[in-house]
Amino acid sequence: MEAARAALAAVGVQAMLTSAIAEAFARGRDRLAAGGGVREVLTSVCNRRGAAPCVFVTTGAEWLANAELGEEVFGPLGIVVLVRDGEERLAVARALQGQLTCTLQMDEEDTAEAQALMPILERKAGRVLANGFPTGVEVADAMVHGGPYPASTNFGHTSVGTLAIRRWLRPVCYQNLPESLLPGDLR
Repeated sequence: MEAARAALAAVGVQAMLTSAIAEAFARGRDRLAAGGGVREVLTSVCNRRGAAPCVFVTTGAEWLANAELGEEVFGPLGIVVLVRDGEERLAVARALQGQLTCTLQMDEEDTAEAQALMPILERKAGRVLANGFPTGVEVADAMVHGGPYPASTNFGHTSVGTLAIRRWLRPVCYQNLPESLLPGDLR
């Protein structure tokens, strides 16, 4: 936890896509900070469209008792859930809502517990990672941005992966136009 706090404390403020997204992030961060059962590991001040990383920690029992802790806060915010044992870990995984990603931070000796989690996580997320952090997203063949509800499994509603092109595509038919009037790509 200290290593995560130290590493993230060095990350500067980043601009959110819109003011509304930044405001929603600040409200979500403030909601978690004001709620019971969580402790701040790293918090930051957000202003205008800027946001910096925030990390909170809670117990598995608190997380399971408070569904609000499982609600998404879009932006650089994380909650570390400390579980007492493997059974509580499975209960937390089962209680997850649909996610874009789920990440296992594990050592080799955690493989058996990770194997027990995989059938749950692969039904909860569109991307499952080990010992890393989700990458940014882009329009690329090897990337999808989906998962079970509330994430989207409909390619027409994604902004990443090659199928995202269809979301923003508006076909136009050019009939009997002279070449000089066609878009450059069609000349």
